[in-house]
Amino acid sequence: MSRLDMKDAVYHFARDHGGSRDQFALLVFDSVDAPAPTFADVLAHVESRSPRIPGLGVRLRETLWGLDYPRWVRDDSPPRDHVVDHDLTEPSWDGVEAFIGELLSTRLDMRTLAWKLHVIRGARDAPLVQGAATLIVLQVGHALTDGSGVTRLLRALFVPHGDPTIDTPLPGHTSPDSTVRTALGVARGILFAPVDLAISRWEASRSLRAVLRTAMPPLLPASSLNRAVGSSRAVRIVPLSAGEVRAVNSTVTVSALAAVGSSLRRYLSAVDSSGGRDELGIAAMVPMALPPDCAWPSANRVVVGTVNLHVGIDNPEERPKHIARSLDRERTRVTGEPALRLARADERVPAPIVQFVQGRRFRRRIRNPEHVAGQTTVVSVNRGGADLELCGATARFTAGFPFLDDGRALTHGFFGLGDTVTVATVTCPEVMPSLGPYTQDLVDELRGRPNPG
Repeated sequence: MSRLDMKDAVYHFARDHGGSRDQFALLVFDSVDAPAPTFADVLAHVESRSPRIPGLGVRLRETLWGLDYPRWVRDDSPPRDHVVDHDLTEPSWDGVEAFIGELLSTRLDMRTLAWKLHVIRGARDAPLVQGAATLIVLQVGHALTDGSGVTRLLRALFVPHGDPTIDTPLPGHTSPDSTVRTALGVARGILFAPVDLAISRWEASRSLRAVLRTAMPPLLPASSLNRAVGSSRAVRIVPLSAGEVRAVNSTVTVSALAAVGSSLRRYLSAVDSSGGRDELGIAAMVPMALPPDCAWPSANRVVVGTVNLHVGIDNPEERPKHIARSLDRERTRVTGEPALRLARADERVPAPIVQFVQGRRFRRRIRNPEHVAGQTTVVSVNRGGADLELCGATARFTAGFPFLDDGRALTHGFFGLGDTVTVATVTCPEVMPSLGPYTQDLVDELRGRPNPG
């Protein structure tokens, strides 16, 4: 689609509200016994490959006076404008993590560039790397696509030459409209705005009644992690074998949720005045991909559910079973027709009203809530096989960094590539100054359980 869908547009309209919501995807390449590629080598690869990738050839254009949603138009800027070479002051792995933390505070103006590729060369002590390490961070505006789409773009950039997935368009995108079609679309949006608004409110009211008839997860007392976040970010990145992450008779996602629950329980018991969380409960916000056959005009094909982590159950075999059932129930609820109809109702809301409401909500937001749906976010993404390469270097592992927001100062990512799953944690150090020990406890929790291997 050329016209930005409302659910994608909110990311673009939020560019001046709060922290960055851009997506950042890391790939770590190993040259083994060969020399590391130079920046000129990397740039030549991107210049050769990126024109074939439809999702990397667009940017946003605002409509006249913002009377309708922005349109995707062709981006004629050369690939070299999108690729940035970084020379780290401290090339150790700690320095890499510090640099990525700083990078997470940056944001793209998608009217100029919808993506950037950050190149980090010369890093020392990179995990799982035998020779020279080359790190790539793909930064993508969230209005362009969701986490699955970022995976498609990342793979399209670095799969072997001739792979048929390189030319595959992103979901929710078609060829950019011509100037005439764009003008007609804007005129239609302006003329029918009152009708669209009336229909959307009628559909929303009807859908809301159906949603309220379904059982909703309860709100939980906020923790010390559910506070206002500042502009600084800290990250930790730990690649593990998939067998270390995946517990016996469980998926990576459920195993990750169980480990996060245990680590959060210990952390909050130690630092919160409320003491233990067994009675209060711990839950996680979990993004869930929509089924491929689900009619959904947005490029972001993800809904968010709340999953109970059942920290009051001590039996390590029973907890994952309860978490899996909670995950399945919540996936059924948030991807069910009543919830999707409610989300689709907003597609007709005119762009100026969406911008006005979004700005008002930001000004009136509660930065330190008393109750939350979940104390953290857990993202689990499989980025496919470890067949990615860059100028002869082989990809060893990947990571991603779910963004923070007020009331959500700690996020977790579990990103698979081949037989490796990387644990990535993100926080605001003013809220959680001990991310390193917390992440190590999470890794120890994963390694300390029975696993398939």
